[in-house]
Amino acid sequence: MTGTAGGPVKGVVLDLDGTLADTPDAIAVILVKILADRNVYLPEATARIFVGRPLEQSVAQLMNLPPGHPEVEAVARDYHTLFREYVQSNIDRLSYPGVPDGLTRLREDGRLLAVATSKPQRAAERILQLMRISAAFDVVAGDDTVARGKPHPDMALFIASRLGLEPAECVVVGDGVADMAMGRAAGMRSIGVSYGVATTAELIAAGAEQVADSFGDLVAMIGAGRRIGLS
Repeated sequence: MTGTAGGPVKGVVLDLDGTLADTPDAIAVILVKILADRNVYLPEATARIFVGRPLEQSVAQLMNLPPGHPEVEAVARDYHTLFREYVQSNIDRLSYPGVPDGLTRLREDGRLLAVATSKPQRAAERILQLMRISAAFDVVAGDDTVARGKPHPDMALFIASRLGLEPAECVVVGDGVADMAMGRAAGMRSIGVSYGVATTAELIAAGAEQVADSFGDLVAMIGAGRRIGLS
């Protein structure tokens, strides 16, 4: 696979929830429950739209309150408690099929790997440790790592700098439209995955050049980029 300027892609910037971790359903269920406890009701399908976005911003929007409001902060605290409990109870089922082996293959191919997530950095690092895949990553960046999170390019550019790579040498992988927009804004290639939150059509409309239906397909896509039109 080659980058936007024709050189080889050396870095792969991966989203966490919905790309590496099979957590979108749990995130939606927990968000629905906590808001219902406060008489704010929404269907799970609506809650899933907010997966991959900064939590407190999403809660503030759903509750029609300003960010930093005490009730927003209370919801966020309750959410983190329930999500930690979910993660601890489902450690062996957190990774999507093919993720550990796929990361190993990407590393063996000489790719540098990073995570770019809307979670706080420390929370993301903890989940990666519980998934037993943290050693695969050279950089982990969260929404609190940079001034502006997704869909802005800051996180992707920060990662490229930490990896010692040019943006054109990196590809962004994610299940959300914000991931694709971040990659495009940073001057990186973007590949969507269809098994998370956004549909294939939504990912392509947001800038994905290809969409993988499984993590194994993604690894093959990166490794065989010249054959599938990603050169």
